[in-house]
Amino acid sequence: MARQDVGFDCLHANQALNEIAEAYVKLVLAVGSHDPFYVDAYYGPEIWRSECELFSLVSLQKTAEFQLKKLMLLKLTAADPKLISRQVFLQKQLASVVYYLKHLQGNKGSFDVESEGLYDTQSQKFGLESFESVHNEIDKLIPGKGSLAERFEHFRASFVVPQSKIPAVFEAAVDKARALTGAHIELPDDESFSIEFVNDKIWTAYNWYQGNYSSLIQLNQDQPLYIERCMELASHEGYPGHHVFNLLQERDLVRCEQWIEYAVYPLYSPISFLSEGSANYGLSLIMSAQEVIDFERDHLMPLAGIEGDIEKYHQVLACYKKLVYLDNLVCEQLTDGKISEEDAQGLLIKYGLYTSSRAQQRVKFYLSNRAYVINYNHGEDSVARWVEKDGETTKSEQWKRFEALLKRPLSASQFKL
Repeated sequence: MARQDVGFDCLHANQALNEIAEAYVKLVLAVGSHDPFYVDAYYGPEIWRSECELFSLVSLQKTAEFQLKKLMLLKLTAADPKLISRQVFLQKQLASVVYYLKHLQGNKGSFDVESEGLYDTQSQKFGLESFESVHNEIDKLIPGKGSLAERFEHFRASFVVPQSKIPAVFEAAVDKARALTGAHIELPDDESFSIEFVNDKIWTAYNWYQGNYSSLIQLNQDQPLYIERCMELASHEGYPGHHVFNLLQERDLVRCEQWIEYAVYPLYSPISFLSEGSANYGLSLIMSAQEVIDFERDHLMPLAGIEGDIEKYHQVLACYKKLVYLDNLVCEQLTDGKISEEDAQGLLIKYGLYTSSRAQQRVKFYLSNRAYVINYNHGEDSVARWVEKDGETTKSEQWKRFEALLKRPLSASQFKL
């Protein structure tokens, strides 16, 4: 009798979650009619999109709050653990929809409040002084005349991929990332991607997931493409990054489990913490630092017609990556009105060793996306700790934990469990 009761509970719990999930998807699509950047991907029923274009922000907020309350009142104590994890996911995502609707109506929170409201976490803090020791390390590696930013840019200049060589070099990087990922994660036979070269964007690259296991990867040509960015972008946008993240959810959650909530991806929501964090982490999972250097030296550099000391180049880049949290500091100060756009650009040039044009592009990204920047560095560090269990897992175990994470996404606060 008890087992029948559990089955009965699970059946009705699943039906209740299905109803809330459908309402959630339609809510996200409706918010997308007010903000064209909000819906990053959608491959559910197309009729739902056309049905969600006539609602005001106020009415949408009331609907979102109602659905969130309805979800939180749903007691799943006897339900399948999978349904409980589904409830938690929907709760986190719906809460972010409520927050973003208030944001669109002018109730903009501080950087930290927005981080919690949209991404379920706050990033650790670093002062400007914490980056000065990194400058000292880089200064010793590339001594000379001029500012450190000028020397750094001059040093990197010989590792720029010529414009005419970018398609061949990037495709080779994607092929390598796909082969290494496919050796550990079973990918659909019909998965595919296409590459498009664009200009005048505030980002370097973007994955537009199309559904049916296909993606459009766009590369922005506004800034120079350095040789190390080829494998970084191939793994981030493609394998085992955004492309794999999305197709696994389409296959395992939307098609197999019939969990329609995963057929829509609201950009400013908790799932982006895992999406960007896992995409940033992907390269270190598929290749060791030395394997990256070897592949660039033996394959990518000849394709690009580049010559140079790639070992020293990566030694400098390893130091440079220690400046990654400067991104959050500058964006936070700009978002909270503590500095101007010009000040933000100046900090990126002085402390981040940016060129003027890159600094301008990055500040445009801050203004458009605000607290979203925490998903890259804080997200990567959180995924690394979870996958590697602070160094206690083998490479095989890391792949299993990574794949499981993509198939059943955790929000930021759940990484602490």
